[in-house]
Amino acid sequence: MLVSKYTQYLSLNDDSTVIWHSVFGCAMQIPDRLTCYLKDSHSFNDYDFIEVFGEGAFEALVDARILIYSAEQEQADIDTLFTKHNPRNKSKIKYLSLIMSEECPFRCVYCIHFANSKHYYNKEKMMTFEIAKASIDSYIKLMLENGETDFYLNFGGGEPLLNYPVIAELLPYIKECEDRHDIKIKLGINTNLSLLNKEMAETFIKNNVEIAASLDGTKTGNDKVRLSKNLSGTYDSIIRGFDILRELGHPLDGFAMTVTEANLFDVDTEIIDWASTLGMKEVRIDVDVVGIVKSPMDEVIERLTRIRKYAKEKGISVIGFWSRPAENLGLNPEEEDIGFCGGERGNSLCVAPSGQVFPCGYSNYQLGNYIDIPTIYNNDAYLNLLANRDLKNQPEKCQECPIFGFCRGGCLITKEANQKSTEKQTAMCKLYIEMTEAIIRQQVMM
Repeated sequence: MLVSKYTQYLSLNDDSTVIWHSVFGCAMQIPDRLTCYLKDSHSFNDYDFIEVFGEGAFEALVDARILIYSAEQEQADIDTLFTKHNPRNKSKIKYLSLIMSEECPFRCVYCIHFANSKHYYNKEKMMTFEIAKASIDSYIKLMLENGETDFYLNFGGGEPLLNYPVIAELLPYIKECEDRHDIKIKLGINTNLSLLNKEMAETFIKNNVEIAASLDGTKTGNDKVRLSKNLSGTYDSIIRGFDILRELGHPLDGFAMTVTEANLFDVDTEIIDWASTLGMKEVRIDVDVVGIVKSPMDEVIERLTRIRKYAKEKGISVIGFWSRPAENLGLNPEEEDIGFCGGERGNSLCVAPSGQVFPCGYSNYQLGNYIDIPTIYNNDAYLNLLANRDLKNQPEKCQECPIFGFCRGGCLITKEANQKSTEKQTAMCKLYIEMTEAIIRQQVMM
């Protein structure tokens, strides 16, 4: 028997270690005596192992692929994961996002959409009803031909409420499509809420549009990074949107926020207390994926870990891209198509007002045009997107990473925006690895 080169070790403070396979996962807690044996033994006889540690331990480690019979077979099994989850001539597309507006009333200092995107320079700023309708029709056609039964459509931006009249016109058309094809389309919208009024809110509630909102902390922290066009704070205008929904009996059960070096030290447990008083269940905190966060990453990790623990005690889940590898580590890659996000997996299409299609609303990587949607999964751009996620095509430094198969290279946008610099990518790698280890430690202790 051999100990897999992909075996990872995380030492705890109670004479035990958490181990996992950096591609196949299956984290488990073992005594340090067994850890020392695995680290010291490159190969050994299985009968000798069973005599010392027992047949149950042997079978568990074989099932977790920590113990293997040959490195060649292990690599073949890893290569099989790609072909299994990325079959040619078959669509993987599940989600459609319409970028309803390339404009926004905010001037957030970290804005991902405009910081890393050609969208800012597009002449077409507002999605037309005609392009949106044609995109929806093509998406439904593709999904039906592929035998899919779960439909997801999101209105995004920029700020989509700047184009509310078209959204309002689309909603009855979407209902018409549902009736015609006997399907149900789950609807969502990502908005900063600053333009939301009672009429809009009632329309979204009536049409079961799930609202995803963003708020960058308490007033002090939010107003350092989320600015209006005249560079004033935006907190009050956002909170008005929260209040409208609550008054209508549809309070939000969570929100998303972004951390930069400007507001890092204003993000603390106070925002969790505020969310708790409103009965929220989830707060998403993301570290700026494009710009450099100048604060030491150790400070970011400590703060996120502490807030996450505090929130859990109040029944609130705190997640972010930094928690994605740890979440993926709990999945079985032979059954689940593990990826960093829907864009990286090839599951999503985002249509811009120009009609161009991207895997993510913040990406510059063009997959085609909205008229290409029914066959887009078979073009070179889409196939190249998938080929980039084949683990054997990852850089050597990634293959040596403890979360190699669960990070999948991280965020597409981080890589796109920092092609000429490794500083940001290095910082995010540190964040993903150390937050995964911190989350494992928390889960063992709780």
